[in-house]
Amino acid sequence: MRSAVDATSRLYPIEELHTAHDANAAIPNLLCADPICRKPVRYVPRHQQNRKNRIEPVDVPAYIGLTSGSMHADGCKFDAVKRIALIVDESDPDFVGALDEGKRDLRLLVLHNGLSGKPLSGNALVPPGGAGAGSGMGTKTFRPSGKKLDSYLRTTSDLLALRELCESDAVLAAQLTLRFGTKRIAWSNFFFTKDSYDEAWELLHKAGGNAHPLALVAEVKSHFSSKPDAKYKSTFLNCRSLYRKTDIADTIESFEVSVLHADAAWLNSFTVGSNIIMFGIWEYKAATETRRTAPNDDTRTITYITHKLTLKPKFKQQILAAS
Repeated sequence: MRSAVDATSRLYPIEELHTAHDANAAIPNLLCADPICRKPVRYVPRHQQNRKNRIEPVDVPAYIGLTSGSMHADGCKFDAVKRIALIVDESDPDFVGALDEGKRDLRLLVLHNGLSGKPLSGNALVPPGGAGAGSGMGTKTFRPSGKKLDSYLRTTSDLLALRELCESDAVLAAQLTLRFGTKRIAWSNFFFTKDSYDEAWELLHKAGGNAHPLALVAEVKSHFSSKPDAKYKSTFLNCRSLYRKTDIADTIESFEVSVLHADAAWLNSFTVGSNIIMFGIWEYKAATETRRTAPNDDTRTITYITHKLTLKPKFKQQILAAS
């Protein structure tokens, strides 16, 4: 939620609540902004959380959420369950399939095939009704057409934007099962927050780079473009890294996330400090070690272990601005 109201129905955008909080001004009791709901909500200011094995605290953006034990009224436009239903109802049934008891499955294999241009063999997705049912989803070489892939990208973007607004995977996981062929994928192995880049890298490393599409949330740190006279033009969008503690003295692990694309203007449109969501087929590099003298102690040597994750998006829909 990006806004809430008080008992007099005055609207409070999250930016106004942020300003009031920073000025130590009183924040009224807040209610859901949808007139048919008006359930109690709370403003949670931007803050940092310490996490296990993390050198730097995790930045948690400000948000407005339900108070403990409260639920949105039926039909409320801020009801995440309803928004999921609206998204999947408008989705291609080849991508979001129906399961028992009203649940759906999100078929990551066809997204992978569309993004890579190289259909995976084996592990083929068989739709309800068996191989060959529906529109050929049971074949091993299925690759979506342009219009279908546009639909898949739009659905994925909408669902990821919604997931980024939720406090956890629970709401989406209760409604949508992720599948990669016949394999079921946990949401925690698909959607990675800023403090879980190490888990994304380790997943790719374990899979030898041949993994299902992943989605990462990040904060833009910098941009780097090739020189004007370079033979190949490309730009990197670099994200704020994750640093992890180790049990080895004077050793620090870092996990770096970058996007590589030829369109510098497009990548530069995501400004430094802004939050983005990126999804697709990620590349990883094996960990590398470097040793440098400690900044404030010439007698110590620090070992830095660097892990890199890179996305080379095929379509611009694979990066979206987060809330």
